[in-house]
Amino acid sequence: MKIIKISLIAVLVFVSQYVMSEEYFVSSFGNDKYPGTKMKPFGSIFKASEIARPADTVTILEGTYYLTKQFRPSHSGLPHKWILYRAAPNESVIFDGSRLKKVVQGTDSVQFSRLTEGLFQIQQVNYLRFENIEVRNSDAAGFIVRGPECKKIELVACKSDQTHNSGIGLWYCDSVLVKNCEIIRANDNGDQYYEKGQEKWGEAPHEALSICGASYFEVTGNYVHHCFKEGIDCKEVSKHGAIYNNLVHDLPRQAYYVDAWFGLLEDVEIHSNTAYNCMWGFGVSVEGKSSDLRNIRFHHNLIYNMKGAGVLFSMWGDNLVRSDIHIYNNTFYHCGSPNVFSGGVGSIDILSKNFRDIYIYRNICDKGWDFEMGFTFKPIEVKRALDDRNFVAAENLFEGVKNRPSRIGQFDVMVYEYLPPGNQIGSPLYRDELRNDFVPEHIPAVNVSGIKWKYKPSPWFGAFEPMK
Repeated sequence: MKIIKISLIAVLVFVSQYVMSEEYFVSSFGNDKYPGTKMKPFGSIFKASEIARPADTVTILEGTYYLTKQFRPSHSGLPHKWILYRAAPNESVIFDGSRLKKVVQGTDSVQFSRLTEGLFQIQQVNYLRFENIEVRNSDAAGFIVRGPECKKIELVACKSDQTHNSGIGLWYCDSVLVKNCEIIRANDNGDQYYEKGQEKWGEAPHEALSICGASYFEVTGNYVHHCFKEGIDCKEVSKHGAIYNNLVHDLPRQAYYVDAWFGLLEDVEIHSNTAYNCMWGFGVSVEGKSSDLRNIRFHHNLIYNMKGAGVLFSMWGDNLVRSDIHIYNNTFYHCGSPNVFSGGVGSIDILSKNFRDIYIYRNICDKGWDFEMGFTFKPIEVKRALDDRNFVAAENLFEGVKNRPSRIGQFDVMVYEYLPPGNQIGSPLYRDELRNDFVPEHIPAVNVSGIKWKYKPSPWFGAFEPMK
């Protein structure tokens, strides 16, 4: 009998984790004095957030909700009882920030556009999920998830449209998922974000999707396009994260970016992404003082139609050492164009000389403008310089040697074409490159060098398995 009672209690505890929950509704025609039912919904997400507790759901009915203050979720969920904020199924829910110009901090009224904060400011809360919610017209950011006391947050199928700051920013938070979201028109530096007579900044702050000091993050399936600066930037002291299956296009700067500031950025994997019509495909920087960047894996990505380089080792900021970087099984197609301000450009542009332990293998570098691979070391010194730094580039497929005269560009340096030995010359026949289908129909086999790569590549060149 005692065993039966204990078992029954265990079952009740287990069931209570999933069935003891409430669903609250919000409508633009509701009232915060109502009980929050579907028939009598709340009038604001603020009231629903005050009431919602672990395992509850806040369902927002179709409409545009104009915010006059930031939304800051009031309560956390629990490990098995997340709080869900969602748009009603198959309904459009927009939170518009065009009326939010000032926020109160302490006793001061502060111009919202001066802050790295969001219309949705998710801070000092845990175990929250947001689904199918759009924010629009923010003088600052769209969604900000800010730690350090903030973990287990998920943004799924959300959207940010028209922001001065980031569309989505992850700041020193832990275990955050950003999945299937869309960001458009981020980092606008238009006059509307400045008060009359106020000095205008040279550019808007941060990037479309900024990952700043975050840990154990996952950024996947997102669509970033037609913004005013960079796309997805993993920076500062971020670590232990993955950026994959994203699409970035039509940006004036780099699509994907790792950039160390304030210490060590490490252990980030960037794979299976696509980028086109940007300035650069993938930027690698160590810009901050006393900073370091290591253990970065960039693989199985498609980068095409870049105005600048497919990969750029930049000289921006303090230009410190970056190391333990693995770039493999990527397809770089038509990277570079004439008269770019940074000088000669092509598939892989190693502009900086501050690197060591770099491994570049099994990539397709096809139709780069000035070169498929270039360095700022002079031709007479490049081989020794690469050996000294343990720069290994082998088993790549290069379209060929360009022998195109280069030019001095950014930082008054010249980039010289150099294709290290141990690579192959040739190019694939793609299935339909005119339609941007870069699956190889015919491609040379890899001449295996015998190098034991730390991260095992696919047995073919490039991002995609060839047709059989």
